[in-house]
Amino acid sequence: MDLSKEFNARQGDLQKGCSNPHKGQQRLQITRRVLLLFLLAASVSLWGGQAQALTLDQCLQLSEQHNPQLRAYSLAVDEADKGINEAWGAFLPTVSLSYTTTELQNAAKKETDSDYLDQQSDSFSCRLTQPLFTGLSGVTGLRRARDLHQYRQIELGHLRQQVREGVKKSFYQLLHQKALVLLWQDSVQRLVKQQQIAEAWVEQRLAPRLRLLEINVELANARQNLSQATVQTEVAKAYLQQWLGGNLDVPTDAQGALEGPLPSLLPLQNYIDKALQDRSEIKLGELSVQLADHDAKQILARNLPQAQLEASWVDYQRDYDKADYTDQDRDYYSVTLNLTMRPFQGGRNLSAWQKQRLAVKRTEYQLAQARNQITSEVTAAYYQVVEATERIGNTAQTFIAAQEAYQLASKSASVGVVALDALLDAELRLTRAEIDVSEAWFSLRSAQAAFDTAIAEQVLSADFAEQ
Repeated sequence: MDLSKEFNARQGDLQKGCSNPHKGQQRLQITRRVLLLFLLAASVSLWGGQAQALTLDQCLQLSEQHNPQLRAYSLAVDEADKGINEAWGAFLPTVSLSYTTTELQNAAKKETDSDYLDQQSDSFSCRLTQPLFTGLSGVTGLRRARDLHQYRQIELGHLRQQVREGVKKSFYQLLHQKALVLLWQDSVQRLVKQQQIAEAWVEQRLAPRLRLLEINVELANARQNLSQATVQTEVAKAYLQQWLGGNLDVPTDAQGALEGPLPSLLPLQNYIDKALQDRSEIKLGELSVQLADHDAKQILARNLPQAQLEASWVDYQRDYDKADYTDQDRDYYSVTLNLTMRPFQGGRNLSAWQKQRLAVKRTEYQLAQARNQITSEVTAAYYQVVEATERIGNTAQTFIAAQEAYQLASKSASVGVVALDALLDAELRLTRAEIDVSEAWFSLRSAQAAFDTAIAEQVLSADFAEQ
């Protein structure tokens, strides 16, 4: 929508109501207001005139591609994947290389032990160590790494669901603010027409000046609300762009409408059962219990025996300073089976295991609390959708009545049958009814977005805005 054209189209109508020669000061004030409104519209047009209109599905796709939170947390999934490879290292052999050089100088002149004569020795060793049994710590570590990888994936899905909800609510907020701009523009138009009628009646002494002043006050309020709605539209665009990544080439605008099919809900218990089965918080809680249990098993593994096989090759050289002794050049191989066990470590392992078992129990209670919280969230979100749906029907009936009342009052006022205050009251009721309808649809779509998240539904209200 080009807001500058919309505002410019309304400027002529607004200025026509300021032609009374008996109200020069009032005309100057109104002209200033119109000028300020025009400048505001022009600034909006300069910034948002080339806005890219996006549907809700397009916004959701862009958030998947550009949202920094999602892109950053996808790296956490990659980190956990590397952790699985790291855990496999507990079963693979280790190769170590070592080199040592020694220069020995003995001040004793009558030394007879060849090991302590003046000499230079070099030693190079290559050692391969293969774990045979690590007290089940390796197996437990691998299982924990796999569960952690799954945990990160579910966390990413949970974050993705939150981003989707944020995009939907920002998208609906932008549509709501754009609708308010149009509603307040229509209200300003109607009040300007009332102002023209009131000025004519005042000139002919058919109505007191007080009625004209009342209309002028409401007209000023409507212009102020129009200005506020215009600014809030740009604010809503900024929030939507933030959810989409904030680095798009052009400003973002929403294409669609809040109005659409009303939701058809199943019984509440169906949604509670679905949420308890599909909500990521339940899956994360179950994995948290498993991770805590893995940590307890790793602590127990410290007391179990460990076995490893070690094969080494050593190249050893010794050169004596005195030629009377024969230099040595050796290389040899060795294979060693190493068995170790620490059945008692001062009670540290026992205390650590008991501590970890308490952590497992605490995590199980947190999982139970998560189930209760999810049940409450689904119930609250369900009835919010129900209330918003009923509100649509009520506001629609109110709008029809208010529109009919205004049309009747407008026709009657044009022929002098109805008083100006009745026409003004009808205008205010119509404007309030129009705003209530827009707010009711916005409340419904926002409630649906929250309900989508509560029941872990990926796409429930994406089709409603693509009109």
